[in-house]
Amino acid sequence: MRIDTHLHLYADPAQGLHDLTAYPIVEYGEKPDVTFAGIAGTIADALATLESEGFDYAAVLGSFELPELPHPPGGADYWPAVPPHAAMRDELVAYNRWLCDVGAQHPRLLPFLAANPAVMTSGEVYAHFAEMFGDHGARGLKLHPIAIRTYPDDPGLAGAYDALEDAGAPVVFHGGPDVRGFGWADPKRIAAVAGERPGLAVIMAHLGGAAWRDVEALAEARPTLRFDLSEIVHWIGAPLAPTAAQVVALVRAIGVERVVLGSDFPWYTPGATAAVVEELPGLSASEAAAIIGENGARLLRLG
Repeated sequence: MRIDTHLHLYADPAQGLHDLTAYPIVEYGEKPDVTFAGIAGTIADALATLESEGFDYAAVLGSFELPELPHPPGGADYWPAVPPHAAMRDELVAYNRWLCDVGAQHPRLLPFLAANPAVMTSGEVYAHFAEMFGDHGARGLKLHPIAIRTYPDDPGLAGAYDALEDAGAPVVFHGGPDVRGFGWADPKRIAAVAGERPGLAVIMAHLGGAAWRDVEALAEARPTLRFDLSEIVHWIGAPLAPTAAQVVALVRAIGVERVVLGSDFPWYTPGATAAVVEELPGLSASEAAAIIGENGARLLRLG
């Protein structure tokens, strides 16, 4: 079984193609030979890619950003208890229902919900998620703290985490520094959530991104913390990225059983990412197989 735990979908192909170029990847430094998939990331694109590259399942990771990406008012770290953008609540609910509808229509696509404490209260998101997990087939939560201007420990996310623990479902965090230095997705803050909630399955994406050097100590301190290899393995050799040998050493220090494959489709494809993993020097075939499939199957409770 081969599983991609980090895939994005776009209902509008124009939006997908826009996002591929609108958000340049700068945190690793220059690497001219990085190969991008160059596709829009529609449902049809995803299904065709999974089929052609021999993947059985993919987690479809949602994200609900606000127009103009506002910060919490008044320079506060956290969003207020009364969400200032509650008028967009119905849009967030509709987006999550769309994700679940996609999963219902295409069982190999596993819907991961979006949350945003600028839009819903903790209690509202708990009730919404309980419905999505109970009646609509949701499988997890994706949070991109930079995109939603939200720290992982924002009190407005407590209800989301409670619902995840009730459902036995994981949360995937975008992990890594932001260019403005706010630290929204600082691996230390993500690891703190894992420490505060040992019953919650927390996955840090991108192996911590350009903060990958911090990951070994965090993994040792937080034994329930997991990691995906999305994006970062395509940047091996860039000035601020790890070498292939450093990736292997880090995976082994964390524990191979705590690492899963993610592609960050449509930026990269799962097959291309799996090929990089399989070619990592010194990584055994059984270790690669665990990362590419077995660990994800266990995490997502797939047969």
